[in-house]
Amino acid sequence: MFCTECHGAPYNGNFGLSRTYNLRYENYSSKITLTDHRLVDDPCHDFCQQARDNVETVAQFIDDNFNKPLDRYEAIINVGRINGSYEPAGWGRKTRRALFGQREINGRNLSYGTDITVVAHEFCHGLIQQIEEGDNEFTEKKALEESFCDIFAVLVRNYHRDDGCYRNNPHNWLWDVGENFQEGTGSLRRLDTLLSLRFTDAGSVYGQIDWNTAKNYHELSLIHSHAFYRLMTIHNTVINGQPLFNGEFALKLFREVVEDISTLDSFSESRRVFKERAKKSLKASPRQLDAISQAFTDVGMWELSKY
Repeated sequence: MFCTECHGAPYNGNFGLSRTYNLRYENYSSKITLTDHRLVDDPCHDFCQQARDNVETVAQFIDDNFNKPLDRYEAIINVGRINGSYEPAGWGRKTRRALFGQREINGRNLSYGTDITVVAHEFCHGLIQQIEEGDNEFTEKKALEESFCDIFAVLVRNYHRDDGCYRNNPHNWLWDVGENFQEGTGSLRRLDTLLSLRFTDAGSVYGQIDWNTAKNYHELSLIHSHAFYRLMTIHNTVINGQPLFNGEFALKLFREVVEDISTLDSFSESRRVFKERAKKSLKASPRQLDAISQAFTDVGMWELSKY
C-alpha cells in the first residue's frame, strides 16, 4: 500500500509549498509510505487538479498571513473506501497531514479536497494544534477549535473569491463550509444561520447546552461561529465610507486570537480574548468593541463576570 504523488500538473510538491498525494488502494494507514509517481488513474484528473490547487492556495494563505506557519503542507486528496465506506475529510494529529475522502455527488465520486473551505478547515486544525495539541475527547474546547476552523475557512474562501484581497463587504460574503457536500445540495455548515441546531431564539442557544451530555461538537461549534458572523454583518455602521468591520480587520483579529487559543476553554473566554486582542493589538474603537460584545451576547455568551 502506498501513495502516489500528484506531480503531473503545475501545482505540485516540487514547485509549490504543498505536496499532494493520491491513495492507490482502498485503505489508509498512519504509517503509509509516500512515494513519487504520477496520477493513479485518469478519471480523477480533473478533481485532483482542483484539490491540488486548493491545497496550494491554502498553504500560501497560511504562509503569507501567520507568524507561525506550518513546517509542511501535505495532503492525501483522493482516498477511496475505508472499511467499506467513503470517509470525509480529516487532519492527522500524528501524521500532521490532511486527508480528503470522497463522496458521491450526482453519480460521481468527488474529493472533499475540491472544496476550498474543507481544505482550509482541515489545515487550520494543523495551525491550531501546533500551538495547542489538545486531545480527541469531546469538550467545549473541542467545539471551539471546530468553530475557529470554520471561521478560518470563510476567511480563506472570501479572500480567494476576491482574487487575493477583501473587496466585498462582509454582508456579501459566502458563509458556507463544505458547499454541496451535505445530503442533496446543501452545505455541511452555514455560519449565517442557527437553523441546523433547531433553535429559533439565538439569544438562548448557548445557555441551553449541557456540555456533560453534548456529543456533536461540529453542530455546537456553530453557536460560536454564528457570533463571528453577527460581529461581521449585523452592525451596518459605516465609518468614512467603510463598514465597521472589513476582511482585513477580521483576518488580523483571527490571527491574534489564535495565538491565545491555548488559554481558551470555553466560548465565553473566547469572547473575552476577542475583545482584549481587538483593543490592544488592533486599536479597535469603542464602537467596534461594543459590537464585538453585542455579537457574543446575541447568542447567549455573556461576560464571564455574569456567571
